[in-house]
Amino acid sequence: MTSETETARFRDYVTSGAFTLSLSASQIAALSVVAETGETGCGGHTIGAMFRKGLVTFIRGDDGRLEYRLTEAGVFALKLARLAGLSQGDPDPVARELAALREQLDQARTVAQQLAADCWDMNARVQKAQQAVAEAKAWAFGEPPPKRPMVTLKNRHPDRTQAEILAHLEVAENFLQAQDTEART
Repeated sequence: MTSETETARFRDYVTSGAFTLSLSASQIAALSVVAETGETGCGGHTIGAMFRKGLVTFIRGDDGRLEYRLTEAGVFALKLARLAGLSQGDPDPVARELAALREQLDQARTVAQQLAADCWDMNARVQKAQQAVAEAKAWAFGEPPPKRPMVTLKNRHPDRTQAEILAHLEVAENFLQAQDTEART
């Protein structure tokens, strides 16, 4: 989301007389590069001008590097430049970004559903093992068997081995690491 400061910076720039947004060819190219890579291949003067205009912002990554992002105004400015044929690329970077985010969300949901099912199954197996241990202890000490719990979990996938469940856990871990790495780049 665009912060109030970035919005105010853009508003101040474009309404200092009449609504005017002036972008040089290098600024349009830099907007495109920032949108595609999160980095800038332009000089400090160009990126500074776009920052003052409220079109880009930056964040400091975990590794200390600066990562550039288009502000909401920057996304629309790039979209207008692409519609005018001043920059190559998708005329609607927001739609492309939303599609990529939806795909990531679908993958995350699939992984989360699998992890929830695996967790349920493992808890059901643990509960069954705990009950068997309690019964064995009672039998060994000549005591009456313990009462069965009122609610027990049912192992929904008894045919799946622990190795398969652990393999799903490894897939989930790899997915989460990939998402974390992608978020940092």
